[in-house]
Amino acid sequence: MSRNKRRHGKGPAKTQQGKGPLHPGKNVKKDPGVPNLSQFKEQAKREAEQKRKRVEEMKAKQRLAREKELAKRRNLDTFQKDILKRQREFEQKEVDLKSLEKHEQLESENSRKAYYREFKKVVEAADVILEVLDARDPLGCRCPQVEQAVVQSGTHKKLVLVLNKIDLVSKPIVEKWLKYLRNEFPTVAFKASTQQQNKNLQQSRVPVTQASQDLLSTGACIGADSLMKLLGNYCRNLDIKTAISVGVVGFPNVGKSSLINSLKRARACNVGATPGVTKCLQEVHLDKHIKLLDCPGIVMATATSDAAMILRNCVKIEQLLDPVGPVEAILRRCNKEQIMQHYKVTDFRNTLEFLAMLAKRQGKLKKGGTPDHDKAAKSVLTDWVSGKISYFTHPPETHTMPTHISAEIVSEMGKAFDFEELEADNYESLSKIKTAPQGIAMEASGLTTAAAQEDVELDESSEESEAQPYCMEEDIDPEFGPMTVEIKSTKPKSQNDVERVVPKAPNLQDIKAVDPLQQGQALLAAGKRRKKLQKRAHKIATKLSDTLTAAMNF
Repeated sequence: MSRNKRRHGKGPAKTQQGKGPLHPGKNVKKDPGVPNLSQFKEQAKREAEQKRKRVEEMKAKQRLAREKELAKRRNLDTFQKDILKRQREFEQKEVDLKSLEKHEQLESENSRKAYYREFKKVVEAADVILEVLDARDPLGCRCPQVEQAVVQSGTHKKLVLVLNKIDLVSKPIVEKWLKYLRNEFPTVAFKASTQQQNKNLQQSRVPVTQASQDLLSTGACIGADSLMKLLGNYCRNLDIKTAISVGVVGFPNVGKSSLINSLKRARACNVGATPGVTKCLQEVHLDKHIKLLDCPGIVMATATSDAAMILRNCVKIEQLLDPVGPVEAILRRCNKEQIMQHYKVTDFRNTLEFLAMLAKRQGKLKKGGTPDHDKAAKSVLTDWVSGKISYFTHPPETHTMPTHISAEIVSEMGKAFDFEELEADNYESLSKIKTAPQGIAMEASGLTTAAAQEDVELDESSEESEAQPYCMEEDIDPEFGPMTVEIKSTKPKSQNDVERVVPKAPNLQDIKAVDPLQQGQALLAAGKRRKKLQKRAHKIATKLSDTLTAAMNF
């Protein structure tokens, strides 16, 4: 073999020793077929024909089996049995899920006792107790166990009521509640900061009664000055030279941690829109003289209905076993036309019919297109908790002293504070607040009983008012009085707002018209509005430029 053939692999195929060629398949000889002899040829044809018939019969049997299987699946009875079987499996899963939820309730019972122990620690360690109340339902947020624990601990501990979230209630309602609550304990109107940064939370030194609606709608804290002045008067009147401990207590989601963050001007405590964010006692040093104690939310008594707890936002919506009941309580207090307009549904006769229409509209359906009432109900409760359905309560017309408070206790509590100065500051500020649009008008029902340990005697006495109801239907809930609901309407943007000319500088005439104490805030707000309009104009100009460039093919 020549050298070129060996180099390019043109030589004979290589073989392995004793094993034949490397690719034996390539050297297989072709089948010569049936010999052309009459007797062998006829026998081979018969065998090939029999084999072909057997293959066809097998294919026919397989085809019949497939058709029978399809007919069996298409049978209506079989289809119904299959549906019932799947439904039983789904119901069994729901039963298992409810059993798991019962175990979660047992765990929540342990949390209930742990929270109560943390509350007792705060009461024992604090010199002043701040009971935070929601301005929309102050009487429902008051807990007789808290006030009784402070009173029984002796005269050296003082109780102060903090009326939080005053920006959600109109000015006349805040004035009435301040007047009503001051008959028992010193009350401070407060609005916690809603800013998101971790440090340098804004505090407004404008008194609450002088704050305008624009200032209340911002994220700045209002009322911190009055509260700090009240604590300073306490130290001065009792001649306290050392540091004091201030405990912050209240029901879940009333703004306890937000109040501490607003006073500290930093996010010292975790906050959230859902109850149960704070799990244990937290110490926050405001300065060298004041130490704040954050307490977990007080747990309501087990006798309190789910409707009362969800209407006060004291329970997580995800943990509700029956969300339809609270929605029924809300609809009883609502104006039906406003509900129909807000959720864009037609007329309904009862709660289930409303939830069915809402579920179809929102696409919350089960298998087979069945409306999911629970998911639709939870969406309504989410709107209630988030504030899309606003509400407020009226204080009782006549003041009645609770059973756990006496006139001697009120006078003894008032010695450490300056009631006249506090009242003058609040009313001076409230005189310049614009009236906010009202939402639900709900009648206050009384104090809310909290859960405690078995060895603690619960005082379940509450004040039940008897004012005339003003609602769509008669309300029978014992935890609440009658009320009407007004849903916040979304105002469409006018053409003037879109085509507004961006000012080169804030209008000083408008700034001068504002109260001197608020001119700095007004100037900052005007600057922010101008920057916002500039960004909007720049965005529109960029969009028009891009459209023109694309049209002209530049």
